[in-house]
Amino acid sequence: MVATALQGKIVLVTSCALYAYYTAWLLITPFVEEGQSILLAFPKHHLAIAIPALGAVVVLGVTLCTLGAFLVSSELSKLRRLPRLKAA
Repeated sequence: MVATALQGKIVLVTSCALYAYYTAWLLITPFVEEGQSILLAFPKHHLAIAIPALGAVVVLGVTLCTLGAFLVSSELSKLRRLPRLKAA
């Protein structure tokens, strides 16, 4: 029980820190002048949009493939239950 609570706190702190980093990367760095040392802590600005967009495409693709596989397997099981017609 204690280990689960500790894991939850670690996940919460990590996700809050990542959210703060991403927010600073996306909203603050465009207003910082080029050449400032703070910009060394962040990748290029266009990656702040590209990385989440790529992640969304991957999640959507995996979801659709899983749904498609489920539908195909469901239809195949229905077809297997149908009585076979004998050739005349």
